[in-house]
Amino acid sequence: MADKFAILFVGALTQWHRYKGLEVLLHAVKLTLGKTTKLSLVVVGEGELKTQYVSLSRQIGLDRCTLFAGNVDDRDLPTYYAACDVLVLPSKDRSEGFGLTLLEANAAGKPVIASNVGGIPGVVRHGYNGLLVSPNDPTALSEAILTLTRDPKKSHEMGQNGRKVAEAHDWKHTAAITERVYEEALT
Repeated sequence: MADKFAILFVGALTQWHRYKGLEVLLHAVKLTLGKTTKLSLVVVGEGELKTQYVSLSRQIGLDRCTLFAGNVDDRDLPTYYAACDVLVLPSKDRSEGFGLTLLEANAAGKPVIASNVGGIPGVVRHGYNGLLVSPNDPTALSEAILTLTRDPKKSHEMGQNGRKVAEAHDWKHTAAITERVYEEALT
């Protein structure tokens, strides 16, 4: 899959995390394959819905381009981010509070595509460090994927901007800001 545009999804494959929208991504990849064949999808995550997602992947003809990697240890996750071309988080509703995987991908210098819901727009600036799409819209998600496949320069630029966004959210920076707020409140 190395010669293909690599899409990464990271998330628990459980009923509780169904809002992450993996099935939306699977349908978007199917639509995208109608316009390019140089595509691969790696799904990192484990849970009781994995069998259902694998089955859907097979039903819609994605079994040759999709790898279900299962659970990946946190210290190995940076390797997956480094190997992908884009991380996609197609959350279906405002249940998505923040989307830490977006910052992790940005920290690796990768652009992201995510739904414009919940706390995601607080992390992703459309056209700067990634692309925002309407939730539950495989067509819009497919078009966003195609945008990045067709413009590697823009994709790279978004990844570099993402690195800046991730650095601004670094825990040391966030802790220093929080400490200042507490100090101001106490005085």
